Order: sequence, then structure tokens, then C-alpha cells
Amino acid sequence: MAYRLGVDVGGTFTDLLLFEDADGRFWRHKTPSTPHDSSEGIVNGVKSICVQAGIAPSDIDVFLHGTTVATNAVLEGKGARVGVVVTEGYRQVLQIARSLVPGGLAAWIVWPKPEPIAQLEDTVEILGRISAKGEEVRPLDDDDIRRQLKVLKAQGIEALTVSLMNAYINGAHELRVAELAAEIMPEIPVSLSHIVLPEMQEYERTLTTVANASVRPVVGRYIRNLRQQLKELGITAQFALLRSDGGLMSSQAAEEHPASLLMSGPAGGVTGALWVAANAGLKNILTLDVGGTSTDVALIENLEPRLARTTDVGHLTVRVSALDVKTIGAGGGSIARVPELTRALRVGPESAGAVPGPVCYSRGGVEATVTDANVVLGYLPENLLGGAFKLDRDAAHQAVGRIADALGVDIYEAARGIIDIVNENMFGALRMISVQQGYDPRDFALMGFGGAGPLHVNAVSKLSGAWPAVSPVSPGVLCALGDATTRMRTETARSFSKRFAHTNNQAVRELLQQMREQSSTEARRRRRCNH
Repeated sequence: MAYRLGVDVGGTFTDLLLFEDADGRFWRHKTPSTPHDSSEGIVNGVKSICVQAGIAPSDIDVFLHGTTVATNAVLEGKGARVGVVVTEGYRQVLQIARSLVPGGLAAWIVWPKPEPIAQLEDTVEILGRISAKGEEVRPLDDDDIRRQLKVLKAQGIEALTVSLMNAYINGAHELRVAELAAEIMPEIPVSLSHIVLPEMQEYERTLTTVANASVRPVVGRYIRNLRQQLKELGITAQFALLRSDGGLMSSQAAEEHPASLLMSGPAGGVTGALWVAANAGLKNILTLDVGGTSTDVALIENLEPRLARTTDVGHLTVRVSALDVKTIGAGGGSIARVPELTRALRVGPESAGAVPGPVCYSRGGVEATVTDANVVLGYLPENLLGGAFKLDRDAAHQAVGRIADALGVDIYEAARGIIDIVNENMFGALRMISVQQGYDPRDFALMGFGGAGPLHVNAVSKLSGAWPAVSPVSPGVLCALGDATTRMRTETARSFSKRFAHTNNQAVRELLQQMREQSSTEARRRRRCNH
């Protein structure tokens, strides 16, 4: 028998789905996430689901994983300290950025400019220059490069980015810097812009490469640690991770290009929804993935999810292909509050997360959440996960009761108010990916999944007009199903900037052929790494 295991780590629960290829049987399991070390929760879940299926961990042939490790590292500012090597005159490329101030007319007054993920003092310039035609205008000076690299090494950088002018056309200078970096700081991972993003526009290329370098040590440690723990369980299976665009990449490739994982977590839900829709005869779907911390929404038209060329993570806009997923801070763990000043009920975006979690989880939570409101209204039973996880109904009533007292209403009206507000927030997210992009939600089905999706899908369907409202089988582990059923994927991109009169069809065909060969070679390499 061939078994594939899909694993999705969420803010509250880690979801697992074990799939038997021969006859389509599957087993599902949810285990509390372990934010201090995600791999701990994964190992606990693997042991449990193998016992449930009656197999040994060594029987698993394919291990497929969606992760938020890279995303969290950026959002929490826990990425590595990155040193940046740029062409002379471009030291402030990240500080100047695009000179764009987001917001209204007065935004330039009130907008606090975020700190770049690579500091100016960790950015050095080197001599040498490549022209816009890819020709060497000024040669490199190896002694100059060595001096600058030694400066960065002395400052204690943990990762290195090399982003030189016009390197997207000719990466020879960047390769030479990488060779010298390997001599001077062999333990430091190096990210080259002409490999990470071989496209024009210096700021976007530099920012994307710096983001890749920033999360590379964090993601690398996580993958190596998880790989070792799986090996100790006896699992030597093919190990792949879900990319932001819904495809798979080998764990080795993920260590080198972790920027492709920045939207790995939400992508699992979309790929899982695609699998369900294809088998249910649905073509147009709005997805409503409600977890413990957030809600992710996406639009699927004719069984094709919308792709975005950029990925927004916090204040960063990184040029990496990703499924067009919008995320809002509305989930089962979203905290309900009544501010003293306004005395108006507010829900989220703050979340109780996995620890301490909702009050009814009995893990130390004291503030009422959406999950507690669902318990009070009777939408959630006391026993979850087959009785393995029990909710404290009395504690939920006490927490929501405090909200009711602050509002001056009865407990059920307060609980209903919490649910109504979070439903409106979810509807607002759906409008962003439908109405605001020219789609009528009434032309789509609405699929609710995640731990709390089916609890809200009918109400949100009524608000949006989407029909039918769909709750798939095992909605709580649909992201893990998406991880388990998607395919390996790779991509490459090029900028081709020439006057129309100075090019021809043959030049374009040759470039496309090079890209095809590169993608095929990379796919074969990754396939070999997986076996």
C-alpha cells in the first residue's frame, strides 16, 4: 500500500490527513499546535494518525506539509540579520523603496514608515557594473569585495543577499561575489538576486532577495529539525512543502528558496477546495477558510484559482507567485471586547490563538472569543475530535456573560452579537476578492472549511448571496487534504526589455526555450532529491 500524509500547521490546531492511494481511504486527525516548536505538534499527530490507521510511520511514502514558519518569521520580525551587497551608488535602495506612502491625503503626516528588513549599516557597495544590455561596463575588484564582505562578517550577519545592478540579464558578477563569500564566510547562506528573481526593477528584485535571505536560516533550521524527527520515527519518505502558488517543492528547494513558502499555509485550503469542487461538479467557488486565528478567502473561477504576481506579508510586498488569498483577523479565537470609551462590542483582530486559546478550552484563557459564543449558542457540542477534546460550557457562559453585563443585554443576545460581527467581517473579506475585482458573488458557491468554517458558511452565504453554501466532508482538515493531493511545481521568469524594432520572433522563442529547459531541469533535480 502507498500512503501519503498531508500536514497543515495552524495557529490553534495541527491538521493531518493520511491518504491511501490504492482505494482512496483516508484517516484524519487534529492535534493542538505547539507554537514554541511546530514540529513537536506534527510528531504527536503523526504518531496518533498512524495508530488510528493501523500502520507504522515507516509505511508513509510521501510527507506533504503546508507551513507558516516563513510567514511568521516576517510578521514577528524574527528573521535573520541580513547583509546586503549592492552596486556602488545603490546602498539606499531599500530605504528609498518606491517613495509610496499608503493611505489618504494626509497619510504622509501620520504614516510611520516601517523599518526595512535589512538595515542600512548592514548594506555595502562594491565596484563593478553591468549595463542594461548585460555587458560589463566596469570590472569587479576582488580586493574591494573581500574588504566589504569582511565588514559584514564582523557585524555578525546571519544571511547574505547579493543584488547588483542589471544582474537579471547577466549574473556573472553576483556569482563571483558568492564565490568570495564562500571563502570568507562559508557558514553564511547566500541568496543571489538573479536566481531568486531574474527580473528588472532593482527595488523589487532586491527586496524579494532580502526577504528570501531573511527567512532562510529560520526555515532551514525548521526543515532540518523536522526531517530529523521524522527520521527518528522511521519516516524516510519523500518530503515536500506547499508553495505559495499551490504547487509542491522539495524540502531541499524550500531551504534554498523559502520566499516561495510565504503563503504556504493559506494555499493548502485553496488546493483542497479545488479537489472537493472537481469531485462535486462545482466550477466557481468562493472559499471561506476559518481557523482559530484568522479567516482566509479566495476566488476560484472555472476550477482555476486566481494567481497574484506579488505576495503581501505584513508591510512587505514581495514579488513571488502566490494564490490570491486575502486574510483577516477573524477566527474562532478572535477576542470579544467592550471598550470603556465607546461601550460598543468589538470582535478581533486580536486572537487567543493556541495558547491560552478560548476560555472553553480550559488552557488559561479568560477573554470571551467567537468559539465561546458558538458554545453558548449551542452550535458546538461539548465533545470534539471524537471525545478526545472536551469544551467547558460553563466557563464559556461565564466569559460571554461578562460581555453581556458590559453591554446590558442577556447572554444569548451578547453571543449572537459576537457571531453577527465576525460574520460581517468575513463578508467584508469576501467582497475584497469578488465585488472589488469585478465578480458577482451570486455567481459562485461558498465553501466553508477550517475548524470553524461550517459554523459560519450559511450566515455568510446569506449576506453575500453566494449559493449553494457547501461544507465538505472533514472540513477541519481540508488544508491537509490540499497538501496531500496537489502536485510538484516549479516556475521561472525573465524580463525581456527591447525595442520592438530591435527584436524578432526567433529571439523570443530562444528565450522561452531556455526557460522551458531550466524548468524541466529543475523539476527533474527536485524529483531526484525527493527519492
